[in-house]
Amino acid sequence: MDESTDEDKPVLVRLGELAVSIVVLTGVTVVVGYGGWALLTLSARLGGPDPRTEDGDLLRERLFVWPDRNREFMRNDGRGELPLRP
Repeated sequence: MDESTDEDKPVLVRLGELAVSIVVLTGVTVVVGYGGWALLTLSARLGGPDPRTEDGDLLRERLFVWPDRNREFMRNDGRGELPLRP
């Protein structure tokens, strides 16, 4: 049994393996990153359920303004109605 360890490899070979690993992982990260973005964009464009709140408003529009409502509550030192739910 001939087991080679990292100590047996020349420095140039180990640097070459490191460079290949970095290039491959960078490529995979870019492809998966853009692929995930494309998948989410495609699924949003194709549709699916567009949930509504109990009031009949679109949930995505209510969630979009919710951070502003929370900021306004904090600016008023906690006076007013606390927007616990979007």
